[in-house]
Amino acid sequence: MIESIDELKQTLESIILSGPLMEINFYQVNDNFFELSNEGIWVIDAGIELKFPSGIISAAWNSKLECYVLENKSVKTIYGQDNLYQLDNKNISELKKCVGLNVLNSSFKSMEFEYVADYTMRTEKEERFVQLILEFQNKSKIQIAFINYTLEENKGPSNFSFSIITELLISTKKIVEIKNVG
Repeated sequence: MIESIDELKQTLESIILSGPLMEINFYQVNDNFFELSNEGIWVIDAGIELKFPSGIISAAWNSKLECYVLENKSVKTIYGQDNLYQLDNKNISELKKCVGLNVLNSSFKSMEFEYVADYTMRTEKEERFVQLILEFQNKSKIQIAFINYTLEENKGPSNFSFSIITELLISTKKIVEIKNVG
């Protein structure tokens, strides 16, 4: 049986509040991703995994559902394939300063999406998480969101909107404004 979004939110909140963040990892599939280190922003394509004392929370691409999900499973389990690699560099190391800190507040945003339910092209609607914002005891924040964006020549991504099928945004220096589209 599939958990309702409210039950999933309760499960995720209990994991987040179980104690300090123990580990944070970024995962990528393709070679290209955006890292805007001055802005504290990453746009990646596989997932982010947060480990807490009572479990794991991941925002990751689910290969079977062909969309991004926020669940209490590892990125590798959600993704379901073995062509992932872990991103790690000095900018991501900077983000790891949140390890050892407790989360004081978490806020979830969900939206309703329409999808094709079966071979007859019948559609159904389902509510899915599109964003999680964590505020730590030192007032730092991590924004994790499923997004689409505009890309202009010689510029980074801009004009963000929520999408569960495009890419994953992680922001640490500011909460990025993301439009509701659909």
